[in-house]
Amino acid sequence: MRAATLLSSLVLAALTSAQQLMVPVPWEVTNLNMYNTRHGTGGTWEFNILDSSNNTLQAFNTTCNYFGDTAYEFALDDYPVDQPCNNPNLTFSLYPTGTWFQLNVTHLWGSCGTSAHEGPPCNDNATWIFSSDDVRGQEDDVQNNFGQAGSFERSVFEMYPLRAVPAERCEFCT
Repeated sequence: MRAATLLSSLVLAALTSAQQLMVPVPWEVTNLNMYNTRHGTGGTWEFNILDSSNNTLQAFNTTCNYFGDTAYEFALDDYPVDQPCNNPNLTFSLYPTGTWFQLNVTHLWGSCGTSAHEGPPCNDNATWIFSSDDVRGQEDDVQNNFGQAGSFERSVFEMYPLRAVPAERCEFCT
């Protein structure tokens, strides 16, 4: 009887600890850049994004970029809103909101209707914010005040999306 109770306790503890190791799968953003050469020459916004979800319809690895040819002042004019990425199922926006710059990424995929092939697409969405001081603080004076050049970059960060279908992976499993 004691052996059965001990075995039950060990199995329950193992199952509980295995469930605790499951973590949400983030989106990994790399090489985020925003820049212009000087006022009035347009602006560029670009980054790479990866979803390593086990669900093949949900997973992606793509680049997002936008050139705003009417951008005059670095990061404040002609910024991207709902622009498609190289994977057309992804769109992004990166814009000022007062004291922050906000990055929104939306991924439409598969079907979240009543059957596998009917209904609206699944919608995963994530938001990340950057301090306005971080973004605008990197603007440099160039060419003896004939224009301003600006740039902002982040090498890597993770966004945790709100997912239509949860995606988890075991963090420390072998």
